[in-house]
Amino acid sequence: MADLSHSFQTVSDHNLKNTSIIENLSFDIFEISVLRIMRYFCEAVDQPAKQTWKLAFQEAEKIFPVPYGATIAHAISVAIDMVCVSRARNFCYFQWNSLQAKDLITDEERYFLMTLHNIRRGKKSAARSYAMMVSEGPQFVDFLAALERIGIITGDVESPDFN
Repeated sequence: MADLSHSFQTVSDHNLKNTSIIENLSFDIFEISVLRIMRYFCEAVDQPAKQTWKLAFQEAEKIFPVPYGATIAHAISVAIDMVCVSRARNFCYFQWNSLQAKDLITDEERYFLMTLHNIRRGKKSAARSYAMMVSEGPQFVDFLAALERIGIITGDVESPDFN
């Protein structure tokens, strides 16, 4: 397997000018919950020895009722894997336990959530645009398909468009 440890970078090593205040964005509670879980998976790729993927599944099980927690966490982990495969540059993120994580979101995290946000609302063109920004190019279809699975799980998407 390829070494993906250089695919992610914590925001402490990143310029804070590339962040936004979460409260000022149009994300709902579900999407903010996905962000929380996603950050565990980002850290798991960035720092594998910490094994924060386990915490991601635990957090998902706390947030979402059985059997949805683990299923949603798995879909998020697949999406993160697709990000790793497609990006040339680091994906900047806040660690799940960062003091700033509650209020701020990096541009890359925002693009990730905007992809999901638009998939859930049936805005395919916007979802594709954000997916291209996350993936940094043409290898975005697998990332879209992974996030679409979340929409299928929640009932926001009736039939897959990106598989």
